[in-house]
Amino acid sequence: MKRSRNAGIRPLRSRSASSLSPIGKLERLLEYSRKNFAERHLDDLLPEMASQTRILLDADRCSIFILDKSRKVLWSRIAHGTKATLTIPLTKGIAAETVKTGRVQNIRDAYRDPRFNRDVDRDTGYRTRTILSAPMKNLQGEVLGVFQVLNKRGTISFGPEDEKILAVITGQAAVAVENAQLYDQVREAVSDTILRLSAAAECKDRDTGRHILRMSRVSAVIAEALDCPKTFSDNILLASPMHDIGKLGVSDAILSKPGRLTEEEIREMRKHTIYGGRILKGSSNEIIQMSERIALCHHEKFDGSGYPRGLAGKEIPLEARITALADVFDALTNRRAYKDAYSLDESLKMIRDGAGSHFDPKVVDAFFSRLDDILACSGPDSAEVSAEPYPAGIMDPV
Repeated sequence: MKRSRNAGIRPLRSRSASSLSPIGKLERLLEYSRKNFAERHLDDLLPEMASQTRILLDADRCSIFILDKSRKVLWSRIAHGTKATLTIPLTKGIAAETVKTGRVQNIRDAYRDPRFNRDVDRDTGYRTRTILSAPMKNLQGEVLGVFQVLNKRGTISFGPEDEKILAVITGQAAVAVENAQLYDQVREAVSDTILRLSAAAECKDRDTGRHILRMSRVSAVIAEALDCPKTFSDNILLASPMHDIGKLGVSDAILSKPGRLTEEEIREMRKHTIYGGRILKGSSNEIIQMSERIALCHHEKFDGSGYPRGLAGKEIPLEARITALADVFDALTNRRAYKDAYSLDESLKMIRDGAGSHFDPKVVDAFFSRLDDILACSGPDSAEVSAEPYPAGIMDPV
C-alpha cells in the first residue's frame, strides 16, 4: 500500500462546525495551524486545508485559486465537486473581484449579483447560492490567490464570524503558498546548478548529456515504487545526475576511446567514483550530500563485488542502489562509445539476472513494477541491437 504523503496531517473529525462553541472552533484552528506549517508540499496541504475549511464554515464546497499574473487568470488548485481545472479570467466573477479589490466578498445571493460569473455553474452543473471569497496575500500585501467557499448550510448566508475564520485560514494558506513557491524556486535553482555541473562532464563524455536526464527520471520512478518518502524521491531526481561528475578528473583519451579499455585504463576510469565523492564532499545541503553518496557508491554491487570499497547489501546507500540500476539500464538500452544499444528484451533479462548479485532484488522488483512509466521516461537514443554476444563487464558502465 502506498504511504500517504500527508500522513503527518491528521484530518479533523467531520463533525458539523455549527455544533462547536467559539472556543471549539479556535482550538480546531490552532490544531490546524500547527499541522499545516509542518507541510511543504502544496499537493498535500491544500486539499486538507480546503476540506477542513468546508467543515469549519459549514459550507458545501471549497475552491482554492492561484493567481497567474502573466496570463491574467485564476486557476483552481482545488475545486470540490469537479476534477477539472477551472480557469477564470480576471475580468469577471467574484473571485476576480476579490483579486481586484483585495477584500473579502460575502455574496448572499449569487444570481442577483451582476458580478457573478455563471459560466462555471453552467459548465459544472452546480447551483451556487451563497459565496464567501477571501484573498490570499503575502507579507507584502500582494494577492497570491483566492480562497472561496460556496453555499452555507443551514442558514441563509455566511456571517461575520465566518468572514473572520476564513481570514485566518487564508492568512495561513498565503504563507503556505508563498513558502512552497520559494521552496520550489530554491529547488529549481539547485536543479539548474546540478544539471549545469553534470553537463560539464558532457564536454568530456558525449554520452553523458541525455543520459543524466533519462537515468534521473528512472531513479525517481524507482524510488516512488519503493514507497520512499516524497522528499527522498524529489531529492534523488536532483541528486542522481551528479553520479558521474567525477569523470571530470578522468583523461579525455580514456573517456572518448572507442572500443575496449585496457586494464590500466579501466583502473583509471574507476577512480571517477572517488573523484566524484571528493568533489561533492563536505556540503551541508541534503541534495549535495545525497549526490556525494551516489557518486561514490553507484558502482558498488549488492554481493560486494563492486567498487571502489566493495560494499554489500544495505551497506550501500539506498539512493546508490537505485541509481546503479537506473544507470545500467540506460547504458544497456542506449549506444555508447564502446558498444551499440541492446534490445529491450536483452536489457531486461540482464537486469533480472543481476538481481541479488549486481542489484538489490527489492530495487529490481520496484523497477519492473513501474516498467511502463520507466520506458516512457527513458526513451533510448537508438533502437539498434548489437549482434555480438554480451561483452564481459557490459553490466559495469564505467
